[in-house]
Amino acid sequence: MNDSPPSTWRSEFDGLIQAAGGLEAHGHLVDVREPLRNALGPNRPLVMLCPHADDGAITAACLIHEYAVRRGLPVIEVLVFAGERNVAAPWLNDQKKITMREAEFRLECNVLGAEAVCWNLEGYRQPGYRPTEADVAKVVDWFAKRRPGAIIVPPANDAHAAHRVTRALAAIGLLGAGLRDALVMTGWTPWGPLPRPNAYLTYDGEAERTKEWAIHCHASQILLTDYTQYCSHLGRAYAALAREWAEGHSLAGRAHRTEDRFVGVELFELESHDPGRFAAADPIHRALDLLRARSEDLDPAAATAAEPSKAAAST
Repeated sequence: MNDSPPSTWRSEFDGLIQAAGGLEAHGHLVDVREPLRNALGPNRPLVMLCPHADDGAITAACLIHEYAVRRGLPVIEVLVFAGERNVAAPWLNDQKKITMREAEFRLECNVLGAEAVCWNLEGYRQPGYRPTEADVAKVVDWFAKRRPGAIIVPPANDAHAAHRVTRALAAIGLLGAGLRDALVMTGWTPWGPLPRPNAYLTYDGEAERTKEWAIHCHASQILLTDYTQYCSHLGRAYAALAREWAEGHSLAGRAHRTEDRFVGVELFELESHDPGRFAAADPIHRALDLLRARSEDLDPAAATAAEPSKAAAST
């Protein structure tokens, strides 16, 4: 019996190699401040969609604080679902627990300088957090009125249903409000790592302490899981890994400058229309696809101008 592999090169092998070659090039990392420069303005806020009250602090506290306080631009944190689950205070009834989590959320927003908005969607009470028609109408109306210039959403591969539904609601808001020019940013959460990070924000020791303070606003949660040290170590690990992902090159040519010393990195993925990537599974990519199709129907010549995030991601 001959168990040796065939000597001829199989066509299947070519397919596997081509599949690997189709991935994005290694080392394409951009400073997230660059694409945000053209996305945000006095009437186009940065919006962080938080499935839970502490998600903003964990995911993007340094970014939120820099733009809200240091740059003075409008930043909004939206608490998508407010509820009584996982509150380490058994002496409180359900309504008191809800009030506590909202108070912790508002305290965090005060620390980071962001505007606090609570949607309190009915989907919290539905199986799988499925939004009701009233929820969808509220989200579309809010997006149409506030017109975010950039939004931060959880990853498509997030293990938590509330996070995946939040991503879907963001897609609904973008599509319903027709926001073709909004920059979509996926942020890291403990429930799902970024599949292909392509943008970073460096932060210094002062910003790191602000992030710790923001996390500590959620006393009902840190008794269960204290993310303070976790986020600190993760940010420092990302600072080292980002250089590796960039194949040894300085981050956007800035790392050699003494005034740009940093202790950690928050990672993001700038989303863009890509018909070959997760089109059926990812609501954000489906929404971007539909928005692009609408743009082409209205003005075929403007189609290439409707993807600010794609240009930023390929820089």
